[in-house]
Amino acid sequence: MPVNFLLATTLIAATVVIQAVFMEIGLRVFRKVDPQHLSRHATIATVVWVSYLLIPIALDICLWALLYHLIGALPSLDDAVYFSTVTFTTVGYGDVVLGKEWRQISAFEAVNGWIIFGWATALMMAVIQRLYFRADGKSNDM
Repeated sequence: MPVNFLLATTLIAATVVIQAVFMEIGLRVFRKVDPQHLSRHATIATVVWVSYLLIPIALDICLWALLYHLIGALPSLDDAVYFSTVTFTTVGYGDVVLGKEWRQISAFEAVNGWIIFGWATALMMAVIQRLYFRADGKSNDM
């Protein structure tokens, strides 16, 4: 059990680092683009930003899947990626399950996904607010 906890917390820390690096890079680029240009192309900028934020989430899912595969918790990498995706997104279909000795790890992955999706949603909303609303609270469309 302590090994499982150590593995899970290590992966959570790694996913937080991945998310933070992508956030920092993305926000730096976003700040360098002319706000007037972004406002004129707000829909495109939103699609690009949301798509960009899916990259670290995909990396996080693959990292968890790699763990499941390396510890032998799932028979194939395909099963591991599928299981990790439904666990990280907290969908949890239940058609692929871990053995009893590994189940606690998957609970940590679900919590990790919940945290990362919350963080990504906050970043999406911050950018959307900047794109569509001026500092005085009025819409950029008016």
